[in-house]
Amino acid sequence: MTADQPRNEGPIIQCPVCRATQTARQVCRRCSADLALFVRTRISGLAARRRLAEAVAAGDAVAQARLQGYLRWLHG
Repeated sequence: MTADQPRNEGPIIQCPVCRATQTARQVCRRCSADLALFVRTRISGLAARRRLAEAVAAGDAVAQARLQGYLRWLHG
């Protein structure tokens, strides 16, 4: 990797406390809020959406229903 290429450090999140935009990390860079659970939930949701898209492409109705249920539960 060259110096001008960006590193993939994970998804971009916004701190729910102070609204600072940052890469996913365990502690907010601005207000030092603990973001561990928030980051795990965000990454889990992104992974579930990716698996749902794969299930749709494969025509797997059972996996689609399971993943849609999980995403509804995860996001309330």
